[in-house]
Amino acid sequence: MATKKKIVAKKVKKPIVKKSIAARRGSSFWRIEFNVNTVYWLVIGLAIIATATWTYNTNQQISDIYDSIDQTNSVNDDVVSPTHKATNPSY
Repeated sequence: MATKKKIVAKKVKKPIVKKSIAARRGSSFWRIEFNVNTVYWLVIGLAIIATATWTYNTNQQISDIYDSIDQTNSVNDDVVSPTHKATNPSY
């Protein structure tokens, strides 16, 4: 007589889901909490703002230089000085 083998399904463990620290504390989204990451982001933000300000000021200085060169050249363009005399004028 053949004996029947009993097939038993193995129990599968559910994966452990870790809740974040904020979820465990029940903190609000609008709550301000300072930590090391806050300092990093403040430094990065200030560096970006300083770089943007420096770039803008440098661009303005270069633009002022070009404007002064254009103004100087336009004053000189109004003065007409002959470079050579015509030996045979056509008038």
